[in-house]
Amino acid sequence: MIREKTAGLHQFARKGYDAASLQLIADEVGIKKQSIYNHFKSKDDLFLDIFSDAVKQEILELDRYFHEQSEQPLEAVLRGLIAEFKDRYGSAMNLRLILYVGFLIPSNLEAQIQAMVIRYVQHKTNLVCERIAAETSVKLRVPARSAATAYMNLIEGMLVELVYNGTADFDPRLESSWDIYWHGLIQN
Repeated sequence: MIREKTAGLHQFARKGYDAASLQLIADEVGIKKQSIYNHFKSKDDLFLDIFSDAVKQEILELDRYFHEQSEQPLEAVLRGLIAEFKDRYGSAMNLRLILYVGFLIPSNLEAQIQAMVIRYVQHKTNLVCERIAAETSVKLRVPARSAATAYMNLIEGMLVELVYNGTADFDPRLESSWDIYWHGLIQN
């Protein structure tokens, strides 16, 4: 079952829900398609199980990041999170799956996927808001919740950039967007 889920994660993350098939997953693992049905009722069942695991893993990844960065300055933490998404996008299949499917939700699984994506984004938002609220070395021009909301808009825009354009123009877009965000946030 683990091999099937790993192959499924790779297929769904690379091709999306619609283009991935149980046959492709079975071929990648080297089993008959029917063997997948021993563990999962359908493609939907397999996909939801994989997507749920991906969300759980990425929430743990966010927790790890904020824990490791707890002593860093606010600007380094926030900007670093965006850079980490870029760095991980090519190899972290859990992240890739969430980003791809989060923007292109299969209509037959919309309610279940949206609930998981909302949980993931809310967790990220709460971590960002808590970190901003805990900052004492800089004076903010806006309340922590507003700063977190603006940051989430920035990070989500950069994640769309990754999904649709890859990493080629990522750095220049981040540079100009970050400068405006950061200077609008900090009171001199």
